[in-house]
Amino acid sequence: MAEEAAASPAPEAKPSSGGKSSAPFILSLIGGIIILLNGILVAALGGLMATIGSAVPGVGAAMAGTGIAMAVVGLVFGIIVLVGAILMRKPEKAKIGAILVLIFSILSIVIGGGFVIGMILGIIGGALGLKK
Repeated sequence: MAEEAAASPAPEAKPSSGGKSSAPFILSLIGGIIILLNGILVAALGGLMATIGSAVPGVGAAMAGTGIAMAVVGLVFGIIVLVGAILMRKPEKAKIGAILVLIFSILSIVIGGGFVIGMILGIIGGALGLKK
């Protein structure tokens, strides 16, 4: 009996993600979170610009409009990168998710690219998602 147990091969460990690679997902998710945080910071700075700009006649409205537009762009880009990362977990939608992550990570340079590191992580994650 002991000989049979010793002779039988050990069961192989199965990947927890069902064979899906998680590196593109994790990189894209982290990149999207950082881009979203950058969008929130831009929103806060936009509010501050509007408050300061209101002291100067005619300049406040322009500063407020620019700040709000940048905040919306940053938040939307961050959310789209996160949605793309989540789509990359589904095999049938992985390519679409990778393309979304790649495009909107590159476009996030408009608001600072998620402190640049978010953009870089998103680009790498999107490229790896397209490769797999």
